[in-house]
Amino acid sequence: MTSVAPTYFTQDQFQCLRTWHDRPFDKTDASHRQAYRQLREAYDITKDWAYALQHRVFPDSTAPRVIRRPISQWYRKFLGYNWARIYPRRDAPLGLAYTVGIDATKGFVVKLDLVDTKIADDGLRERYEKLRGPFGASPIVAILPAEEGLKRGFHGIVEWSAAAITHFGIGYDEMADQLGLTTAPTDAEILRHFEVSKDFKLRQPQWSRETTQLFVRLAVAIHRVGFDWWSTKSTNAQLVFGWKQKSAIRGSSVGVLFVQANRVSVRWVSFGDVSTISKNLELSEELVASVEAVNAQKTGVWPQQIQQSNRPGFWPDDYSSEEEAGGEEGEQPVGLVLTVGATAPRNEIYFGPPGTGKTRTLQHLLSGKYTSADGIKRYEFVTFHQSYGYEEFVEGLRPVLVDSEGPTVDGNAESAASKDVRYEIKKGAFLRLCEKAQADPHQQYAMVIDEINRGNISKIFGELITLIEADKRKGGEYEVTLTLPYSGKSFSVPSNVDVIGTMNTADRSLALVDTALRRRFEFVELMPDPRVLTEIKVVSGEHEIQLDRLLTALNARIEALYDREHTIGHAYFTPLKNLVPEARFEALVTIFRTRILPLLEEYFFEDWQKVRLVLGDNQKTDEALQFVHERNADRGSKTLFGTRDDLDEYSLRPQYRLNKEVFGSPPAYVGVYATFAE
Repeated sequence: MTSVAPTYFTQDQFQCLRTWHDRPFDKTDASHRQAYRQLREAYDITKDWAYALQHRVFPDSTAPRVIRRPISQWYRKFLGYNWARIYPRRDAPLGLAYTVGIDATKGFVVKLDLVDTKIADDGLRERYEKLRGPFGASPIVAILPAEEGLKRGFHGIVEWSAAAITHFGIGYDEMADQLGLTTAPTDAEILRHFEVSKDFKLRQPQWSRETTQLFVRLAVAIHRVGFDWWSTKSTNAQLVFGWKQKSAIRGSSVGVLFVQANRVSVRWVSFGDVSTISKNLELSEELVASVEAVNAQKTGVWPQQIQQSNRPGFWPDDYSSEEEAGGEEGEQPVGLVLTVGATAPRNEIYFGPPGTGKTRTLQHLLSGKYTSADGIKRYEFVTFHQSYGYEEFVEGLRPVLVDSEGPTVDGNAESAASKDVRYEIKKGAFLRLCEKAQADPHQQYAMVIDEINRGNISKIFGELITLIEADKRKGGEYEVTLTLPYSGKSFSVPSNVDVIGTMNTADRSLALVDTALRRRFEFVELMPDPRVLTEIKVVSGEHEIQLDRLLTALNARIEALYDREHTIGHAYFTPLKNLVPEARFEALVTIFRTRILPLLEEYFFEDWQKVRLVLGDNQKTDEALQFVHERNADRGSKTLFGTRDDLDEYSLRPQYRLNKEVFGSPPAYVGVYATFAE
């Protein structure tokens, strides 16, 4: 009996990809829904293709992974391609896979590709592209025009793709080794992370094989999203995921798992395209697949969409037992506000020295999560200062000029009607944002506060300092409603409003931040990262200046002489990346002369001896390469003050002069780190 060939791709499906590519999806439009269904059918064929190929080439591996979503997750636009991933073995690195799919312009495509954009390695994509080479002539990419591929039929395309993978110029293991990708953790290694929970360690061995595999897949998928895992303190009966720093007393929960002897049940608020589960549901294939789909659709702006910092998520065993936090068994963890369509509110402050990427992180976050596809902003931006108060932030009386009847004389000639001053109650930035969020509960809004540590927190927030706590928001477990002092209206903070602040530790130590503020916010530290500068080459003549080593040496000395809160951020040097190589040295000279030197002078209160130490001038034998020259009063006190000065040579202070000629000398910059042992 002959087998029936699976359904195969059609010319209409390729035409649909070409026609709808990059067009915003409108689910109220019948033609959009029809295109969506047609592209979903194409995904089913890609899935069959991947399964057949995996069974033929890698029969002992795990099943292929396919996410049947024809539109992009964040921008809600039709994609011009579909794809499925295939791993050659069960312990293969999750970030590297063979992929098969169809493309609107290229046709049928098989390649060895990076499939996890959230791997914590800034240079990974660049290394991969160097190994891959030009896409059309790559040894790990096979392309078949649509017309030719359609003629081959299903079995023919499987044969073609199997042969393509077999003849790739670079094998999977070789590529993984050159990229520095490690093998995926085993199920036992994943489960071991959770054994700090006593109930988990006791009950997990009683699970069925299917339940164990579902849990492991969910644990890995949640971790790859960027969330932290931790267990509750009282009974350890619950596992929680969300955001929790190691030093934090409690975290911001997004989901909870209830561990039982024969089952695992879950509930969570929405994240990515995953819908809210407000009642406990038993762990299932559908629930796990929905979280895995979030990872499959990640884009370049992903880390700012969901993840609160650029670090990988923590596992339960990354925390000490004293750091674990939570409620009694069955109690909803603090911060888990299960409002349909909303995510857990976040109160967080990005802090660190100047130039560590705080503003850029916020910009990515705002342009992604808090801005719609058509450019509508769902955030308010304010800067705190000493004069900023409750009236500007929440509400207050503001003077308003109104016309009065009759002319008036100013002493020289008649003028237009005079203006009277009246006072009206005006809404502040935070109140305006909360009203917008209240009217749009399915979207997340953000109150962004720059320089949050510069304002008088008690004066600005007033009674609202209590209302911004996650469990005291509208709909929270301990919802608090207050009466506003000017308008007399009842007010509570919606659960879909995030409060995000920034602060420079060089301006004020974290230890000096208002205690009430510290208790209600999570703090995300952003420190200088010299690795960002590794690929930026600055060459002048025969000299190459290694910016990463330069910054490392400067900051190590600053930390030794002052503290880590006054180190220099990598962002001072990152603009060099956008310049042509020939222009980078001159730009570095400008940065050093106008930004780095004045900053050091300010940090050390014009103590030039310490500035010299930071720059390594005391270790440079060639005085011409020193940025700051030190001159002792070698002329003697008599030359300066005569013979009756009662001074000896040790009473005179050294004199310091800035060596302006040295800025154009490349060896001077190399000398900053040449003697520094990292």
